[in-house]
Amino acid sequence: MSLVEVHVGLDDADSPLGFCTTFLGLLLVNELKKIGAVFLDLPYLVRLDPNIPAKTRGNGAVSLHFRLEQDKITHAENIIRNTVERFAEKHGKTDPAVVISTGNVPEELKEIFQRALSEYVPVSHVHSMFRKLSEEEKIRLVYAYRDRPRGLIGAVSAVAAYPLAQYTYELLVYRDPRDKTAERNIDTNMFLDIDKRYRPYIFSTFDYNSGRLLATPHGPDPVLFGLRSLDPDTLLKALGTISGSVSFRGYMVFKTNQATNMHLKVKKKIASLRPYDSVVVYGRVDSKPRIIPGGHVFAEVCDDTGCITVAFYKETGSLNRVSRLLRKGDKIEVGGGVIPREKNTLNAEILRVVEPAPLMLEENPRCPKCGARMTSAGRNKGYKCPKCGFRSTTLGKNIKKFPRILEPGLYIQSPIAFRHLTKPREIYGLQPVTITSDWLISEKWFYLE
Repeated sequence: MSLVEVHVGLDDADSPLGFCTTFLGLLLVNELKKIGAVFLDLPYLVRLDPNIPAKTRGNGAVSLHFRLEQDKITHAENIIRNTVERFAEKHGKTDPAVVISTGNVPEELKEIFQRALSEYVPVSHVHSMFRKLSEEEKIRLVYAYRDRPRGLIGAVSAVAAYPLAQYTYELLVYRDPRDKTAERNIDTNMFLDIDKRYRPYIFSTFDYNSGRLLATPHGPDPVLFGLRSLDPDTLLKALGTISGSVSFRGYMVFKTNQATNMHLKVKKKIASLRPYDSVVVYGRVDSKPRIIPGGHVFAEVCDDTGCITVAFYKETGSLNRVSRLLRKGDKIEVGGGVIPREKNTLNAEILRVVEPAPLMLEENPRCPKCGARMTSAGRNKGYKCPKCGFRSTTLGKNIKKFPRILEPGLYIQSPIAFRHLTKPREIYGLQPVTITSDWLISEKWFYLE
């Protein structure tokens, strides 16, 4: 019997009480493999616009892409529905959705995914499009608590991300989901050793400026730790070096749009910015930045359509320190999220200094006879020499240019302030490894006790 292409998307299955949408993905992979699912790619972990206030907890949706015999699809749906019903947290802040699409991913969904990366997409628009595609039997809702689940946007977008064009990999290692303690009790030195041995191919593991470990969460969820990389084999090799020191329930390697700056691909004029856009703007610094108590820095940036206040918060670390060197006239690009306050503010995540304005100092001319510094002879009367008395109405001020401390280039936040989608400096210019079908068939990319 021929195999049918199947795409499953899920989101918002975790809550403040624990559990995790990614762990649910591992459970589903394990069950689907038992009925003969042949995976087309690794499971996806998809992040959307991080500035949306109504985003799901963790802002991380999961999708699975595989082939399956036609007569097993209904059975697969029942497995998915029963697994989610059994394990997903029941909580007022949890509103899960699981969708399934067979055949090619509908193009209409890809438009939602691209928009959801960098702007607010009305829930009503997504539900309207989903209803239309459901009537055309292109996609269907497999599981939800209610008719209009909040997790639908993430679930649909995760399906539409296939095939993922920009990606890295993340290995998530899980403890028993019944363990709700905040502490992971893992030796930090173990991760320091991984960082020193594998960086930059494993990245964002430790922030040396703050001395904080970035690989471990601090909540009641089942994630024990996560390692990010450009090469899935390197992740498994690193896991092998510490597996004897850490006990875990399972693990899975995800392909993800994390660490790609995928949310900062859209460039806009300032006048066209809308609340919650993730965007890049180009303009000139209009005045010297203001530094307020607490260390936050605010700069006015203008283009030919208007101006916006750009905020470089203290928590961004190195980016905040660099922003203090900006001066009026600097040509810059700023990427970040538009947050509505009294007026729109752009919260900076990246800064590209295109052309620093020269630092100029005006000086009165020197006397051409004796070399002394001349002084003003009065309004519109030129200059006079206080030493020899020489006067001139033709001499003008001398302008000296001095080099700036701030140089052209890209500046980003300290790792402690990274969003999931923030691209670390150490992987700029590097490309992720492409996995093969044989690697997928090997099934070494997931494990569950």
